[in-house]
Amino acid sequence: MALPTAQPLLGSCGSPICSRGFLLLLLGLGWMPLLQTQTTSQEATLLHAVNAGTADFASLPTGLFLGLTCDEASGLSMEHAKGLAMAVRQKNLTLRTHQLRCLARRLPRHLTKDELDALPLDLLLFLNPAMFPGQQACAHFFSLISKANVDVLPRRSLERQRLLVEALKCQGVYGFHVSEADTQALGGLACDLPGEFVAKSSEVLLPWLARCRGPLDQGQEKAVREVLRSGRSPYGPPSKWSVSTLDALQGLRAVLDESIVHSIPKDVIAEWLQRISRDPSWLGSKLTVIHPRFRRDTEQKACPPGKEPSKIDENLIFYQNWELEACVNGTMLAGQMDLVNEIPFTYEQLSIFKHKLDKTYPQGYPETLIQRLGHFFRYISADNIHQWNVTSPDTVKTLLKVSKGQKMNAQVVALVTRYLRGGGHLDRDIVKALSDIPLSYLCDFSHRDLHSVPSSVMWLVGPQDLDKCSQRHLGILYQKACSAFQNMSGLEYFEKIRTFLGGASEEDLRALSQHNVSMDMATFKRLQVDSLVGLSVAEVQNLLGPHIVDLKTEEDKSPVRDWLFRQQQKDLDRLGLGLQGGIPNGYLVLDFNVREAFSSGAPLLGPGFVFAWIPALLPALRLS
Repeated sequence: MALPTAQPLLGSCGSPICSRGFLLLLLGLGWMPLLQTQTTSQEATLLHAVNAGTADFASLPTGLFLGLTCDEASGLSMEHAKGLAMAVRQKNLTLRTHQLRCLARRLPRHLTKDELDALPLDLLLFLNPAMFPGQQACAHFFSLISKANVDVLPRRSLERQRLLVEALKCQGVYGFHVSEADTQALGGLACDLPGEFVAKSSEVLLPWLARCRGPLDQGQEKAVREVLRSGRSPYGPPSKWSVSTLDALQGLRAVLDESIVHSIPKDVIAEWLQRISRDPSWLGSKLTVIHPRFRRDTEQKACPPGKEPSKIDENLIFYQNWELEACVNGTMLAGQMDLVNEIPFTYEQLSIFKHKLDKTYPQGYPETLIQRLGHFFRYISADNIHQWNVTSPDTVKTLLKVSKGQKMNAQVVALVTRYLRGGGHLDRDIVKALSDIPLSYLCDFSHRDLHSVPSSVMWLVGPQDLDKCSQRHLGILYQKACSAFQNMSGLEYFEKIRTFLGGASEEDLRALSQHNVSMDMATFKRLQVDSLVGLSVAEVQNLLGPHIVDLKTEEDKSPVRDWLFRQQQKDLDRLGLGLQGGIPNGYLVLDFNVREAFSSGAPLLGPGFVFAWIPALLPALRLS
């Protein structure tokens, strides 16, 4: 095997030709993939993408943002951190608390008004208010904070307390009186105002607290009860309350004690309960599940004589929490779930009921109970659902209807997964009910469950829905997409299938290259490396069409670099783009991947194999 220009391959090893030839030799012997593994994993990090000179941060894949680590954030320059934060806002992404905190630490100490407006609102919660001195600067900062989700920070955390103190100072509030304008400026932070503010500014704060998420603290509860009991609240004395008053107080109903409840006209309570029983939508989308921490002595207390109920009714509203825990039977709850949904129990009471059901059915709820959960489904966690055995499509449809608009994506994915695992199939009605759920849930299915998803769902999938999918997921989804779009052709077909091309094989890409598809570089970069590297220069040129010129800007990044390395340099030169990295003219990549070619038993993919066989290869690499 005489190679006319092969002598420098093992000649003066200081030359670039020698280094290139030796790398080609390693590639041919099957060792190069090991060298590329570490590089590929490094390239998957956001930090590498930024340091590589990316200017348009919004063009980076969503998965890189969602996978941001604190180590990566700490390695960013302040300008890069600012650019990435702005891209998060532009792409409308939701980062986790630790990611927001780490990214905020890398932002510049001085931000202009326009820069502040371009940052994610929730990120601002982690900035130091001292960065915005002066009335105008702090007022603008806190006007943005009022629109953020302050519940990203724990209710009584130091960060949240600091924001509240600085916001009050910025508003010029130094006593315990706040105006309506002050409350509006505080936004969600107004829910943290201590009981002293409630007592002094009840006209303004009580309606606001009634809309706050989560429980009030002990001082707030005490102040609210005293104000309501005294009749000095905007609702007047309890003896004058009407049905509309109870509606307005719904968020504060958990703090009402028996003395207040007994002061409300009985006919008002009866009318209100009757109306609520006909319309359980009072649960609302903003309710959160509160799991009370039961005291150790709670379960030790016996149910008082005459307190054990024979049915679920409104009398249970006035039970103390320990009495519900001690007296209510889990089996009775399961049998009368329709009544549980009709009566306006407090968050804590419903959580106690769930605790009782979990104890009664530790291996998961029976499907007879699941079918009748109704609005109580909103209090069930995804972990609970993973224990269920769901076989009825009607059960799934009912619960999907209950969860609509409730931000219960995790529970919905768990429900559908359990249904598919039980042998169920997604019919048209279920798919329609899932239309409001981002289809990224497909990446959370097991491979077995994914096979049960009907091909028709592929019509709803968008590019960002597949950012979290593994290569195996993409392969399955690609086959389903091919089936879904089989009656389409030409550019119409390509526009639909391009989202799934990350799962296409080499043969599929080769067939696609026979059509004038003009694939853009963003789609090209999502192709599997293994599928891409086998394509010829001509085939890639056919795939990209006018976008072939974009190869130059990507030649040092995967997968373009991986493809270049497998091409003859002379073929790349014909493109006239100045692409480098191909096989030098006159060199041959030796492919010894056929294990039968050797009988020494040395491993093909290890460096020991390479160096063990170099002496045997020398005669083949000399001039003839």
